[in-house]
Amino acid sequence: MAGLNAIPGVGQQIRLVGRLRWMLFKNSLRNVKGRLQAVSSAILWLMMSGLVIGGGIFFGVATYYLVVKNQWDWLAGLMWIVCLFWQIYPIFAASVGAQFDFSNLLRFPLRFKSFLILSVVYGLFDPGAVSSVFWLFCMWIGLGIARPAMLGWALLVLLAFAAMNLFFARMLFAWIEKWLARRRTREILGFVFILIFIGFQLIGPVIEHYQHNHAQVQAGWVLALISIANILPPGLAGRSLQLGLASNFVQAAYLLLFLIIYAAAFFYLLRIRLVAQFRGENLSETSAAAPAAAPARKTRPLPASKSAASSWEIPGLPRPIAAVFQKELRYVFRSGPMLIQFLAPILIVVIFSTAIHQPHTHTHKGNDFFTSAFQTGFMFPIVMAYTFLVQMNFVFNCFAFEGTGIQFFLLAPVRFRDVIAGKNLFISVVSMIEALLVLVLLSLIFSPPPLAIILATFAALLYGTLGNLAIGNILSVCYPRRLDFGVFRQKKQAGVTMAVAFAAQIVFIGLGALVFILTQLAHRPALAVLIFLVLAVATAIGYRISLGRIDALAMRHRETLTSELCRQE
Repeated sequence: MAGLNAIPGVGQQIRLVGRLRWMLFKNSLRNVKGRLQAVSSAILWLMMSGLVIGGGIFFGVATYYLVVKNQWDWLAGLMWIVCLFWQIYPIFAASVGAQFDFSNLLRFPLRFKSFLILSVVYGLFDPGAVSSVFWLFCMWIGLGIARPAMLGWALLVLLAFAAMNLFFARMLFAWIEKWLARRRTREILGFVFILIFIGFQLIGPVIEHYQHNHAQVQAGWVLALISIANILPPGLAGRSLQLGLASNFVQAAYLLLFLIIYAAAFFYLLRIRLVAQFRGENLSETSAAAPAAAPARKTRPLPASKSAASSWEIPGLPRPIAAVFQKELRYVFRSGPMLIQFLAPILIVVIFSTAIHQPHTHTHKGNDFFTSAFQTGFMFPIVMAYTFLVQMNFVFNCFAFEGTGIQFFLLAPVRFRDVIAGKNLFISVVSMIEALLVLVLLSLIFSPPPLAIILATFAALLYGTLGNLAIGNILSVCYPRRLDFGVFRQKKQAGVTMAVAFAAQIVFIGLGALVFILTQLAHRPALAVLIFLVLAVATAIGYRISLGRIDALAMRHRETLTSELCRQE
């Protein structure tokens, strides 16, 4: 009996978890939704494989060339590219790999060693990690072809570098999820990430400014950055390879030791978080129990008229649609990152204006054409295309943050099409307000765009918005995915949603750009207004058809909506 009740060993537990994951995937293929998602995920993986294989060829050839030409200093630059991609890709790109919260495994009698190994090994299956490991392997092959005697030493350095990146990525996500357990911290970090993302777009104008005006100052801070980069893990790995190629293995071993210390420190910090989770840590925004306070004095209830006045009544708009619109607006004003999203178009205009107004001592024809194109009014449709690309992503999963609130939508005595219409109205109003703000700002900074360009841009915005809403409403009901403000590493979007959304953006924005280009070449910019209005009529018909069928579609997929959005990850 003692043998029957014994806990399986580490290896057996890992095999059981692997078999569990395989059975979950196999069972998901029994319905049409699971098969479509598997096919779309496979297509996305194939699309990404081009980046992985192309990048591997680049890193292999670049390493071979640098070693043959004795330009070993640039090896650290390749290490920095791999490291930054490994760490940044999961943040700014939607992962197409399987997402799984390993804290759910703690419901079973797992050993801590099994839990630790599964958590670390899982990081190797992230698309960013797979790509980076393959690139490091190609670097090792390229270096081995150029210097076969360095294969052993290069393998040690690259393995230590890969382990450091793996432990750092897992540690970073584990600690950030702890910090994001509180709403205020989530908003602060979200604000910081958005500013960092926007700040990357300012690098070009800033570098150009210093190149033309402060060359000596630029050289000073570049040298300071290089000295700092040399003591960070990518710099240590690159210098260790460089010293090994120079046959100075004593100093190279010291640098490798420091790289291993970095990896050990990150592993230790990761282990602290995993130990806390293994011991039953439960991150929650609920405050700790406090002594009961003295009963407050009863207040008189508000009159019925004042209570009813808290709900908006928009003339000509049904009250359910107005209520959903009001809810969406209140959600946005309570979220700092969402407010930053509204400011993004204004920041984009400032960035473009900074780039255009840079003093060019050596002006190129390409820059003259680019600047004149913006100053003739085409900056307005370009900025709106960028804004459209960002804002319309919310359309394809509009119930992402509803959570258990989706049950109230299904039980309330309102049509589901009114709920969808309220959300669509909110996105449309936001897009229109942003377009007006961008137009005003462009008119103040430069000069007002031509009337034909303004009308064509608004007509294109109407056509693209209606088309995206028609597709996004169906995807939001058929393939919903819950997103949680408290989790930094979100669960992936449905593979079908990602594939269709990507294709829709290419079609709508590409067709709009083609119309603008052809009408401009034909010197008939006003013709673009008529073309976009015709396209808007077509997308409006599609939107009306999709909205008319949304009630029956929601009833058929109500189990999917509740199971996906009410699921606790």
